[in-house]
Amino acid sequence: MKTYLSLFLAAGILFSCNESTEISDSVRDTAHIEEPPVTGRVLRDTDTFSVGNKHFSIQPLAKSSFDKLDTPDYDSTEDSQIAKDRAHVKRQGDSLYITLNNGQVTLLANNIHSADDSNFANYFYAGYIPAIHQHLVFGSYYESSDYVLINADNGTITHVWGIPVISPDHKYIICPSVDLVAGFNNNGFQLFSYANNTLTHEGNVEFSKWGPGQMKWLDNQSIEAEYIVLNDDMNEVPKPVKLVIR
Repeated sequence: MKTYLSLFLAAGILFSCNESTEISDSVRDTAHIEEPPVTGRVLRDTDTFSVGNKHFSIQPLAKSSFDKLDTPDYDSTEDSQIAKDRAHVKRQGDSLYITLNNGQVTLLANNIHSADDSNFANYFYAGYIPAIHQHLVFGSYYESSDYVLINADNGTITHVWGIPVISPDHKYIICPSVDLVAGFNNNGFQLFSYANNTLTHEGNVEFSKWGPGQMKWLDNQSIEAEYIVLNDDMNEVPKPVKLVIR
């Protein structure tokens, strides 16, 4: 569903891409799905599901701790984000250069003038995540979007569905994405583990009846999440839940 486009790399650039459309090793809870578990999709409302070897249960919360957030405008905020990391990041026209800690340079080049819309790509620098040594870039494509993580030490590139949400012990990362209406982006989340400066993809899960909005770790075993559904007018209605991991 999602279109991933080639990244144009300068000489000496380290490149490795983790495609985020792979969902083959995800949900295993066959009691709560309506198609084979290898697809990684949960089609019905359910209070339990699995991602990789982690089992999640959904519990209600009486009150949300989230403030309403506006959709980020990365076009207008990129300059300020680059200014914060100007020792490592610069933009020249359609090219975004990221200098790694090993001295090599990673280049992400926009492709916004192509006659073929399917090759459209527009990248915006979104900041540095020190807890996992990753630069964050927002990628906008013809009919989808995602985020690109670039390892600041070795240049490894990982495409993820949403902004990474990191556990307090920095061992796990959830990347949520909600798209209940258009269906251009994934509607679910990815789970990664992090150790020795390496992100390991543990699995994905996608939902059909609800989508995960904002998420934050309450501790290393539980996450507060917005459980978003659509009302009769096709408006998003969030409610707070807690995801407990076992």
